[in-house]
Amino acid sequence: MGSSSTHGARDVVVGCGRGGARRARSLAAAATAALLVAAMATPAHAHQSSVTYVEATLDGARITVDVRLAPRDVAEDLGDSDAPVEPAALIAARRDAIAAHVTRRVELQDGDTRCPPGPPAETEVAVADDRVRVRFVATCPAPPTRLVLDYALVFPVDRNHTAALRVRVPDQEPADTLLSIDAARFVWQLGEPPPSGAAAFIRQGVLHVVTGLDHVAFVLALLLAVVIARGAGGWQLRRLGPAVKSTAAVVTAFTVSHSLTLILAALGWVELPGRLVESVIAASIVFTAVADVVRPEARWRIVTAFGFGLVHGLGFARMLAELLPPGDIVVPLLCFNLGVELAQLAIVAIAVPAVWFLARAIGADRYRAIALPALAAPLALFGAVWLLERLADVELLGF
Repeated sequence: MGSSSTHGARDVVVGCGRGGARRARSLAAAATAALLVAAMATPAHAHQSSVTYVEATLDGARITVDVRLAPRDVAEDLGDSDAPVEPAALIAARRDAIAAHVTRRVELQDGDTRCPPGPPAETEVAVADDRVRVRFVATCPAPPTRLVLDYALVFPVDRNHTAALRVRVPDQEPADTLLSIDAARFVWQLGEPPPSGAAAFIRQGVLHVVTGLDHVAFVLALLLAVVIARGAGGWQLRRLGPAVKSTAAVVTAFTVSHSLTLILAALGWVELPGRLVESVIAASIVFTAVADVVRPEARWRIVTAFGFGLVHGLGFARMLAELLPPGDIVVPLLCFNLGVELAQLAIVAIAVPAVWFLARAIGADRYRAIALPALAAPLALFGAVWLLERLADVELLGF
């Protein structure tokens, strides 16, 4: 009957008894709260998190710094809501303010000794493609031995902003890393190999998942029904161990597929239109959440996870492409993917015990009939809205 042949008696817990009802209700409430927090804790932002490109080149005691920012980031960071966001118009209106702001928020030091920038009048502010480029020279008292760069642009208006930094020093390989609000300082003891940016790319992979509600929603939709199985007497609660094994199979399929397309796309071997990719990601949430209610048996989930995972990997790659340094991208790529997997495991570690305890507290039949549709419906709704946004190129939720 259905999938009963795949779930033996050892896989299910038939009953929980009548004792400890209050504790069971508390567990159910806590489980539900944990699941909702995991799904929706990420705050909405005024716009998609942005990337600034910073390059610092050392020449004796002089450090030339090139900063390329999105015009909207510049206007918001200046606190000027009326400033134009077309690069040339913005520069014409606020050239001196931009020069002073950037040279104040990107500071260079030799150890504890400040390397002051030249006056704003000597700072170059120009259009570079669709960005505002600010180039200035900071001069240290002597050639630095311990180069320090502190970055503080855009973070006040976008906590998830990232700066892709490249530092060039004569006769050494360049240093590439990512700066974030919690890791906004770069330090290089000159004469030693360049600092590794591996941790920064791992951190960015984690951040991309936990701030990406669509990815979180899809993972949750994959996991909502793994804790129950159809048996001869109706729906039964699977033991936590077998539920975790089923989860591992689904997550492995998803991991393999999105890692494959992430790598292929980051290497430039696969490319699809961005709107198509984002639309299919939204559709994957709708499909999986609806399938949870219509056919909650576990067999379809591995195929779904693998198939849609291929498209989710392309979505990751679109974001990563903005951050990868020129030249050797293998280590940053693998580190970013590791961060994605760590964040994904954290979601699984919260969601699976949460829904298992909920199903245990209210009973498998009630979970199937009431809780599962109630949990899947918001995911399907959000996915449908995201799909409409991406197909029609409109903003409804602002996520």
